[in-house]
Amino acid sequence: MKHNDPIEDWFYTKAFDHEHEELEKAIALSSNLAVPVGKSENQAWDELLSKIEEQKEDNSRILISQKERVGQWVAWVSGIAAMLIAAYLTIYNPLGHDEIVRNRAELGMVENIVLPSGSSVTLNSSSTSSYNSQTWYNKRIVKLDGEAFFQVTKGAEFIVETNNGTVQVLGTSFNVFSRGKDFSVECSTGLVLVTSKNQQVELRPGQKVMLKENKLVLSDFNLDKTAAWRTGDFYFDTAPLKNVIEEMERQFNIEINMKADITERYYSGFFSRTNLKEALQLVFIPMGLDFKINNKEVTVQ
Repeated sequence: MKHNDPIEDWFYTKAFDHEHEELEKAIALSSNLAVPVGKSENQAWDELLSKIEEQKEDNSRILISQKERVGQWVAWVSGIAAMLIAAYLTIYNPLGHDEIVRNRAELGMVENIVLPSGSSVTLNSSSTSSYNSQTWYNKRIVKLDGEAFFQVTKGAEFIVETNNGTVQVLGTSFNVFSRGKDFSVECSTGLVLVTSKNQQVELRPGQKVMLKENKLVLSDFNLDKTAAWRTGDFYFDTAPLKNVIEEMERQFNIEINMKADITERYYSGFFSRTNLKEALQLVFIPMGLDFKINNKEVTVQ
């Protein structure tokens, strides 16, 4: 009989015919172990055997000469099988091992991600997301820092976790913004349940919730402008000027130095990511502020 598995070859060259039954059990048990992602079967076994050889030096009593009794040989085989499994679990830990998949949209960039279930995520600039691929089909949970638009396929409950609150859906599309203490959710389709600060709000299409002074405030928004940032347009409705400036810095990968006091200044309007100078003009000129561009730095006064 020819054995392609290197462990089987190793066992069968040292075993007696009447011991094969015990050997088969040991081999069958070890063969159920999955080969880790990114490694060939031979590479995986080579690592395991290397681990065993290291342990043999510290456990010389396990080594038994062929002149000893059959019962001792069988015990040795069983011990090796146990060592194989223990070494495998120590090195690869396939049970309960988290496989965290992380994605990030760099400054000035937008990142499109397809999740295992077919749902999709679009990350805005300087935003990160992560999920556990090992538990995904039991728990569809995405952790978000920044802003993202989600299009969720129907299926098990889908949860977005942020530092400011959570969003729960079954099948829908929605936008989540969570930066610092700022938190907002817009519902485009379906139903969205938002939880934050021991409060819950259910959103329907065209509804938006914002966290203001630790309270969830419900309002309506224009569905035509849902997550317009995906195409490079950014709309604001009485937004603190500080927030608008931070968004411009992320989108154009620049630093804006403010020489004027903007503590109580707000902006309603939009800018496009296509042209920095035009964006600065749209935001600052109506406010009576001048700006100067010097490479990646912009001074406003």
